[in-house]
Amino acid sequence: MKSLSFSCLLASLSLLASCSSVELAPADAPPILLAQEETRECGQGQIVFPAGEYKAEVKSESGIYYKAPKRIRTLGVLIGRSEEGGIFVSKGAGNPQAAWFGDPKDNVDESPGTLFGAIGWSAPKLWPYTPRIGYSVKK
Repeated sequence: MKSLSFSCLLASLSLLASCSSVELAPADAPPILLAQEETRECGQGQIVFPAGEYKAEVKSESGIYYKAPKRIRTLGVLIGRSEEGGIFVSKGAGNPQAAWFGDPKDNVDESPGTLFGAIGWSAPKLWPYTPRIGYSVKK
């Protein structure tokens, strides 16, 4: 039993250590534009991204979190909901994308607006999807 508890502790510490810290995106970071609503398969359901301007909210060493102009919808996940969130664009090879939910500024402004922020997680969980969503950069 002790080894199981120790293993759980190590796994928890590894998970928390893997969360990258975030900082506010530069004020001059250009937003991205989605010309039309996009739907992507993600895990057990679908995520619906609204059309419009996605502003750079925060950045991490891994990429930039762009906030949707209005709540993104989930279908088939917890019977469907709408959530604050947006698109994460990675700096990695091929610039993979992922959906994110919550408030990524929790770690920046030290006033957590979500449960994850309150317990010290630095960045929201990413939900990868394919294919990438096509967007343009606002000039």
